[in-house]
Amino acid sequence: MLVPMAVSSSAPDVRAPRTLRLADCEKEPLAGEGNYLYKIPFEDGFAVVKVYYGSKHLLRHIKKTITNTIITGRTSHMPRGRFRTERDCIEIWERHGFRCFGTRPEVSFSDLPDDGYMLFEYTPGVHFREYFRDESVPLDERMATWRRFLGEWHRRHAIAVRENEPRLLHENGDVKHVMLWQGDLVYFDFEICFRSHRIPDLVGREILAYMRSTGKFFGDAMYDRMMDELVEHYPDKALLRGAWEHAFRNRNPIVRFGRLVDRWVRSRHRGKRYSKYPVALDIKRRLDVAAR
Repeated sequence: MLVPMAVSSSAPDVRAPRTLRLADCEKEPLAGEGNYLYKIPFEDGFAVVKVYYGSKHLLRHIKKTITNTIITGRTSHMPRGRFRTERDCIEIWERHGFRCFGTRPEVSFSDLPDDGYMLFEYTPGVHFREYFRDESVPLDERMATWRRFLGEWHRRHAIAVRENEPRLLHENGDVKHVMLWQGDLVYFDFEICFRSHRIPDLVGREILAYMRSTGKFFGDAMYDRMMDELVEHYPDKALLRGAWEHAFRNRNPIVRFGRLVDRWVRSRHRGKRYSKYPVALDIKRRLDVAAR
């Protein structure tokens, strides 16, 4: 599969600025949700133009921005807000050594709004979503990759806690948004992030989101194996237990009461195998057994 590639942020970018017109480029539309994504010829290969002024109506952006900023503690959903959030998150993730999709900020488009698009390099890679269900890859090899991810995952969480930095947490984190490329783990999709500084609680939320996605995409057997590996190899068990606390023992009494109502009123959360509550209980049960 072809996807955007990361460029190391350690070397200075000395490439000369240039201006293009998207209307003059051969464009191949790519799948996207709310954005316009185009594959275009670029240099000796291709690039991806991500236009944040996408398919959603302005009123929907405004509505989601109000919900994000007032109710859920997230950043703006407005196009320029999503551009700035993604740009800033890529910078801070790469500064701490986490590889992200590479950007070409020296290239501008005269027919696109300022701060309303980003140009990514385009290169082959394998998404976690496909890698872990690829039976041509030996299971032991896939689990070694998962353990490697767990170590890097914990390192990012630990830095986020130490630096009180919510931008180091993956608001839309799951196995769809990690890939393997050139021996590295590569992360993407940073349009929205949390503004709250309740970092351990947000770590717990992210852990649940990732583990829920392993069950949804890979099935029960792989979920159980990956969950066992998580509990055994994620170094900070107290931080890991925060996933259960996020669902059942939130420090905010209003949120805690809301979650209680949610579990009893919304039947899909009681009976759905990979909703956050069963997954949180799975983590707690394994941690309790391991602590005996």
